Amino acid sequence: MKIQSISPYYTNRQKVKPYGLKNGTPVIQQNKTTSAYQIPYAMINFRGNSLNKIWDEYNWYIRHDKTPAIFSFLKIKEAPQMMDKFLAEILSTQDRSRELISTIVHHPRETQAITRELASKLPVDSKNLMPFLYDSPYNKAYTNFIEWKINNTHSVEELLRIRPDWKGSVLLQKYKDLKHNDNFEIGNIPKELPGKHLSRIIEYLSTQMEFGIKSKKDIPALKLDNRTYEFTYFTEGRSDKNVFGIFTPEGKKFVLKMSIPDRKSLDNPLALGTLAKIDSYLTYNRSRNSAPLCYYNHNKNFSIYKYIEHIPTRDCQHDLMKISRNMPDFYALGLNYNDTVGNKNFFLLNNTSNADLVKSVGFQEGVNRGEWISVDNDHVTYSNRLQPSISKYHAPLPNGMQICV
Repeated sequence: MKIQSISPYYTNRQKVKPYGLKNGTPVIQQNKTTSAYQIPYAMINFRGNSLNKIWDEYNWYIRHDKTPAIFSFLKIKEAPQMMDKFLAEILSTQDRSRELISTIVHHPRETQAITRELASKLPVDSKNLMPFLYDSPYNKAYTNFIEWKINNTHSVEELLRIRPDWKGSVLLQKYKDLKHNDNFEIGNIPKELPGKHLSRIIEYLSTQMEFGIKSKKDIPALKLDNRTYEFTYFTEGRSDKNVFGIFTPEGKKFVLKMSIPDRKSLDNPLALGTLAKIDSYLTYNRSRNSAPLCYYNHNKNFSIYKYIEHIPTRDCQHDLMKISRNMPDFYALGLNYNDTVGNKNFFLLNNTSNADLVKSVGFQEGVNRGEWISVDNDHVTYSNRLQPSISKYHAPLPNGMQICV
């Protein structure tokens, strides 16, 4: 099986330095290299309400200071009506609107801070502060951006990096356009699970599947070409989804989630494909609060995850507020968790959780704070004010809470 090699953690081709907002001012890591031309910044006067002057200031921040477009806009200090007019002009220009919105969608953790800053810059009745309205200039520009992105993206993974709530039909069609086949898949198979061995493992474990209430059992090891794979069976949950631990001869650990091919879907509640959309978004944004997804195969209806060591959380009494506090990066990325039933959906984030999680955003800080990591994201919703839903391409994530198949 030949698949596209994609890192479990998404990396932009264009590296962007970290930005943020503090006390109303963008916090920027300045480029320390010397510019080819030196113009005394303090001597430049951008003041005045001429749109040309504002364009000059905006372009200076972007081209000279290398500040992403949305943060460049937020650095400008003008009257609210003038800022609204300038933003409308940016959004009405094809290339400049794409530039601005691209920096917004690639800084999803900054959405709330950006929204607050926009509210302080624009008139209170500005339609640009209401992106969900169809006649909002921002909504129109964002729709154009999404259509452009779909037409020009080079992989399904690039779309899932932006948001998780794509309609399944959109992803399937894009994959077919790119690959010229219907063998939809996401990510890549771990090298420790050679393709020919993985097929045999899937066939072997399919005989161990159960439905409804699952029973504890031991699964005999499987030897393939002098390689011995060991397994464990997880009995949590009453859906058609079966979860197995796979342990390779190298000592690598993975989790295999599988169901019967007839149940495959990218839209239905509890479906592995729906779950793969959510977990791809979290993985490609390097979230520390969710188990990384390695690979999803749509036609065979299975997915492979990095194994998370089962370190119990300090407080086993879970409620939604407590989950929110203990998974801040999950929520910073616009996802809300709605399941408090399973007592093994969360584990303590720890230095031994999984070696690859060290690459996630804010990993050590999360460990120091005793945060949690989710290993089952069936019951979530997605919301991002600056990424309004477009009915042609997006649909609400199905909340599988209280649903058993």
